Amino acid sequence: MIEIAHIHPMLVHFPIVFWLTAVTLQAIILIKGGDLTQRQCLSQVAVGALMLGTLAGIAAATFGDIALDHAAALGFPKATMEAHETMATITLWLFIGLAALHAFFFWRQTALTKKFAWGLLAVGVIGIFLVLITAYLGGNLVYHLGVNVHAVTPAAGS
Repeated sequence: MIEIAHIHPMLVHFPIVFWLTAVTLQAIILIKGGDLTQRQCLSQVAVGALMLGTLAGIAAATFGDIALDHAAALGFPKATMEAHETMATITLWLFIGLAALHAFFFWRQTALTKKFAWGLLAVGVIGIFLVLITAYLGGNLVYHLGVNVHAVTPAAGS
């Protein structure tokens, strides 16, 4: 059976891919002069990817809290894990807000002004940079500290 602490690393790839897809598609739509709220294939896929990424992000964060508690109980440095958690929380809230705005405008079938649409895209791009920073910090936990992968090794001189 899978350890509950191992579910987080299995889930984190979904919000990353969905959010990258959503922001990329939105950029393509705007570059081509389209509207993010049009009922066309590309805009529907972009909004769907944004929503699915946000739901997957919530699931990943939930299991991330469990994984953090598990790792802290094993003796891994909590401050390093909390830096990853803080960045992930900021990133998730940014995408929750972005998804809520997109869903509202899409549902109401309200066309976005070009400036507002490009502003939303800019927020999405900032979100992608936050995702990359969060992923780097998470990778550091796994590949350098072995969090929830290796047993804790005592520090030299302990």
